[in-house]
Amino acid sequence: MGQKTALGSLLKAIGNSGQGKVVPGWGAAPVMTAIGLLLLVFLVILLQIYNQSLLLQGFSVDWNGN
Repeated sequence: MGQKTALGSLLKAIGNSGQGKVVPGWGAAPVMTAIGLLLLVFLVILLQIYNQSLLLQGFSVDWNGN
C-alpha cells in the first residue's frame, strides 16, 4: 500500500462525499430530451434536403456543387 497523508485523506473525503447518492426527481432528463429532439429534427431536415424531398429555391444538392 501507499503512504497515507493528510492531503490524500482530505481529497478522498471531498471526492467520495457524493458516491452512491442519487438525487430524487427527474434531474436533467427533460433538458436532455429536448436537446435530443431538436437534434433529431435537425437531422431529419438535413436528410430531407439531401434526398430532395424538401426543395430549397436556388440550392442544389449534388457532388459538383453547381
